[in-house]
Amino acid sequence: MSKKTENTADKILLSTVDLMSDKGYKAVTIKEIAAAASVSEMTVFRTFGSKKAILDAIIDNYLFSAPIEQIIQKNITYELETDLLMISNLYHDVLKRNKKIYLISIMERKTMPEIHLSVHNNALKFLKIVTEYLYVMQQKGKVVKGNPEVQALTIMRYNYGKFVAGTLLEGISSAVLDDDMEEAICIIAKGLKT
Repeated sequence: MSKKTENTADKILLSTVDLMSDKGYKAVTIKEIAAAASVSEMTVFRTFGSKKAILDAIIDNYLFSAPIEQIIQKNITYELETDLLMISNLYHDVLKRNKKIYLISIMERKTMPEIHLSVHNNALKFLKIVTEYLYVMQQKGKVVKGNPEVQALTIMRYNYGKFVAGTLLEGISSAVLDDDMEEAICIIAKGLKT
């Protein structure tokens, strides 16, 4: 792909992400995408072929997935509150970077479930990591005995709920956005400590 074609493709992709995160996949037209990207409709079709191909390229090119396992392993201390806060902050960083794609996936979860599933693969990675971490912490005697997956789900549900509430209430209520994650993680950690 030439530099000019690459820039055109990027403009189309970025314009489409903005439009679809506001209106949803079905409501956005190629004409709107072309206008937002400052290109012709023919250029959009020549570059991608279809609206679905644009969406597929968005998922492939813009869905951020940090090397989660490596980052967590590098920073793990086996101090429960410190580790849960580090993992939660990393999870929120991934969610924030994918916010517009997340909004598209929510709007299209019924009509295009494969997009919704692609976007949520990061959540499954985090759940697995937190479950394994809590299992190890149980073995070390640092957290209460119990099902580590249920414990991990509690932590992940808090984090996911915080992100969703903040995203959906953005511009409406600052109370959810100003939530102190450190305090919430402290409360969760107290409930898990032996």
